Amino acid sequence: MARAVLARVGWSIVIVLASTVLVFVILRVLPGDPVLARLGASTQIDQATLQQLREQAGLTGPLYQQYLTWLFHALGGNLGSSYFSQQPVTDLIVARLPVTLEVTAIAVLFTLIISIPLAVWAAAQPNSPANRIIGLATSVGMAVPVFIIGIVLILIFSLGLHLLPARGYVAFSADPAENLTLMFLPALTLALVASPQLARFLRASMLDLWQADFVRTAEGKGAPNRVVVVRHILRNALVPFLIRLGVIVGYTLGGVVVVEYIFGLPGLGSLAIDSANKRDYAVLQGVVLVIVVLFILTTLVVDLVHRLVDPRLRKQAVRG
Repeated sequence: MARAVLARVGWSIVIVLASTVLVFVILRVLPGDPVLARLGASTQIDQATLQQLREQAGLTGPLYQQYLTWLFHALGGNLGSSYFSQQPVTDLIVARLPVTLEVTAIAVLFTLIISIPLAVWAAAQPNSPANRIIGLATSVGMAVPVFIIGIVLILIFSLGLHLLPARGYVAFSADPAENLTLMFLPALTLALVASPQLARFLRASMLDLWQADFVRTAEGKGAPNRVVVVRHILRNALVPFLIRLGVIVGYTLGGVVVVEYIFGLPGLGSLAIDSANKRDYAVLQGVVLVIVVLFILTTLVVDLVHRLVDPRLRKQAVRG
């Protein structure tokens, strides 16, 4: 078991390093000069000064050398400084990270509120039209891009019904009610992307369990349908559901980039898009690194928990 865990941790480190290499190379081959973007097109400046600014920004020398220098500093907690504001990248990320984590946490809560009742309702009536309708609705929901859902919610709740603000952010410590009001639509957008996947997964797991011996035994003893569904089927289906939820949380961190930009939240997603527009590679590399690490850590924890709670995986690990 310990060997399997170490192997999983090792692969996670390899994936993080591979992601940083990929992002580093892509940013360097994209058109545009970050130094010129910082100075502006109308600025008159000689080549010697430009070269000096590029050296200060770590943009000179072979690509592998630039990467190794960046990686060496990153391992020490130094992600460099913004080409534009000259602020440490770490400070910029620390200031934005709470917004991203908050909207992600609320989105996960909404996802649970939406997906579990839908799945239970459908699974409790396996041969009913409701089951087929929910199955079709989740299939459609999985195909809709996140930005489409966000725009539709803005059109309905902000521009149509005037119930919720479309954009803006207030810190929870400053005004909790206003903060939650502004977080509602972004979190709901993310939840509507994740809920169809989870509802479909839980519904399928529960429908499979209808054929299990212990469920038939409970039905044979005359247990009410509600008791069979909640006590025997839902409880056994929740472990794989929660593991899948952990994976969805990781993917939600990727979707939050678009959602933050649409709703004007000052989180890591908005910081990444602003940095990309400015060719501020130092900030963008740092943001991508943090998001990748959060994603890898989430999936790693989920995988380790899965190995602990699933006896089949424990036996497989022992056999090697």
